[in-house]
Amino acid sequence: MGVLTGYLIAEQEESVDRLDPLSDLIPAVIRKLPTFEMADPAQVPMVTGVLMAAAMGMDTVAWRDRFGQISPKEALVHTFVLWLLVDLIGSLTERPGTIDRLMRETFDSMTAEHS
Repeated sequence: MGVLTGYLIAEQEESVDRLDPLSDLIPAVIRKLPTFEMADPAQVPMVTGVLMAAAMGMDTVAWRDRFGQISPKEALVHTFVLWLLVDLIGSLTERPGTIDRLMRETFDSMTAEHS
């Protein structure tokens, strides 16, 4: 989540109409969570905290780990947030599949390094 949020913020730095992470980005993502029927509203405070940590450049895994084990319901909501971030990046860059291509390139380069 931290990598995607960081990528989104970096992409926006060049834009005049950029999203402010705390007043635009996080609320936009959180407002979309109810569109996922299985998203447990009780998990929203934690995923909001993780998004805020990501927007501030913190290690999101380390930040979240301070609160104990992640429940399956919480893990599911984190998955929805990841999906929303990927979708938002594709929309804002007007290049659907941007993150998929970046991930493929990253893994391909890692494989090439180890060959």
